[in-house]
Amino acid sequence: MGKTTSFAATALLATAFVIGTSNQAFAAGQHNPVDSVSNPTALDYTNVEIAPRDMDRPFVRDGIVIEPQLFTRITRGLEQAKVQAALGVPLRQQGQEWDYNFKLKMRQSENFLVCQYKVVFDENHLVHETVWRRQQCQQLANSKSDRE
Repeated sequence: MGKTTSFAATALLATAFVIGTSNQAFAAGQHNPVDSVSNPTALDYTNVEIAPRDMDRPFVRDGIVIEPQLFTRITRGLEQAKVQAALGVPLRQQGQEWDYNFKLKMRQSENFLVCQYKVVFDENHLVHETVWRRQQCQQLANSKSDRE
């Protein structure tokens, strides 16, 4: 009976290990790491959440199509009213941070990438910094090859 109990305990531990490992792998796959190049101060972005029943043809993570050269206007010290005039009404305002979702045209393609952009204001309501959630979006916004 000792061998049977030992075998059962080993099998149970092995099963728990496999389940635990797969759950950790699943959780790791769901992790959305901060891009240290485009978001060096690790500002927080709200993840898109939607129930499957609410997903329709135009998927919820949509953005405003915008010309990348507009981002050159958003510089440190710019007033909130001028930011809104250039970029439109933000998707979300949380304290001194304005969040936007934009669609940027991918180079040499007819496809668009939805990008999250944040404008952070100082205590005087002037632009302190701007941050892209993803480096690829930052590169598309800074790309000059499509504009020349």
